[in-house]
Amino acid sequence: MRAEDLREVIRTQPFRPFAIVAADGARIRVDHPEWILVRSDRSAVVYDQEERLHILDVMLLQRVEVEPPVPAGSPAPEPDGQE
Repeated sequence: MRAEDLREVIRTQPFRPFAIVAADGARIRVDHPEWILVRSDRSAVVYDQEERLHILDVMLLQRVEVEPPVPAGSPAPEPDGQE
């Protein structure tokens, strides 16, 4: 993955939560654009809901899975998956 591709997902307006999928299959959820920093073309830092810090090699990321948009007027889903 390219750092610019990741930056584009972060800058999307309105922001849509997404998951980063690493080469080993690990998924790291990003619920807010301030929880991720793409520092260079090779590294990104993510702070997750469990207050863990992930330092990632951008070149080793497989893909980004963006959540579908929430229809206007409907309540936003709970970030922990509860209804």
